Amino acid sequence: APRPGVLVAAAAAGRNAGTGAGATPQLRRRAMTRSAPQALRASAALGGAADDADASGRRPQADSVPESGGFTIVKPKVSGTKLTTRIISGVVLGVAGFLAMLSGGLVWALWVCLGGFLSAKEYFTLTGNMTTELPHPPPKWASNVSVGLCGVFTLFVHLAGGKLTAVIMATLGAFGIVSFLLILQEDPHFSQFTATLFGIFYCGFLPAFWVKLRMLSASAVAMGSTGLGGNTLVSGWPALLGGPEVWTTGLVATLITVLCVVASDVGAYVFGKTLGRHQLIAISPNKTIEGAAGGLMCTLGTAFLMRYMLGWPAGVMETIGLGAVAFCASVFGDLVESVMKRNAGMKDSGSIIPGHGGFLDRFDSYMFTGVVVYFYIVNVMPHWFFGVVL
Repeated sequence: APRPGVLVAAAAAGRNAGTGAGATPQLRRRAMTRSAPQALRASAALGGAADDADASGRRPQADSVPESGGFTIVKPKVSGTKLTTRIISGVVLGVAGFLAMLSGGLVWALWVCLGGFLSAKEYFTLTGNMTTELPHPPPKWASNVSVGLCGVFTLFVHLAGGKLTAVIMATLGAFGIVSFLLILQEDPHFSQFTATLFGIFYCGFLPAFWVKLRMLSASAVAMGSTGLGGNTLVSGWPALLGGPEVWTTGLVATLITVLCVVASDVGAYVFGKTLGRHQLIAISPNKTIEGAAGGLMCTLGTAFLMRYMLGWPAGVMETIGLGAVAFCASVFGDLVESVMKRNAGMKDSGSIIPGHGGFLDRFDSYMFTGVVVYFYIVNVMPHWFFGVVL
């Protein structure tokens, strides 16, 4: 049901459309019919602010910034309590993720497995709510089987040595199992197959490349003046945490990629909040061109800072390329989840992370980034730049 603000917006639109005192009843009805959908769309844009009520029942206000193209960019004000919760959750997740990343091997694979399981669980919840876009979603049992397969996907890839053939075999095998079971149904639907295939790709195939990225060998980084050995931070890394030897190519590349995603999210939020005036894309009304530009600058700055601090032996152009592809993949992942949530009519994909919402609400930006950066480092950097450090 429309919120009170919707009715007020509809009434205001109606007055502006000719429903004043001198308008005929027919004109009033016609104007209100035209204005109501506009008011509902305005309510949807304000949903983030309207749903963030604090414990007292008061709702935080939102800044509405008119944009020259006729759009209104709504900037929800997050309550202080929720912001504190969000920061604490982010710090806890960051520390746990860094320790798992530092450990590498089976620990990192299990950490990514947990991410694949949670993302699959939320993905199939979203598809189940897409009643208009997906009238025949995968049945509950098929969703549960897919979630379980995504949960062990990266573990299989790790045990197989992280080979690309293992990733492909795991994807085809998981989809083959679910497809065989789906086709045995009395009344199967093609949309069930497509939704399941994308779910396995999105929550199994893509996260597996975070494992492959972390498994990159140390041989690609020469320990010397231009490599890790010439860096004080790495060379002085305490033996209790593995010593300098723990900083392989995979660890450095994974850490830089994660920090680039963080910088992209934080930069886009800060610049969009303070300078945002022009809408970036209709599917996500609160994203602005100014925010995207700020996120890109922060991502490139982080890539260069980490290159210096960790002794990443890459040239200027290579570092710019790494930051750029990480930023683009991060934004793309965010927008993909926005499409899914809009189609499902859900504000959040879940509620497992306090202050953030669901797992995908926090980690959607990471879904495509791992695979894009992996192929950039393995297939683009050695050939496009011919090994030249500029």
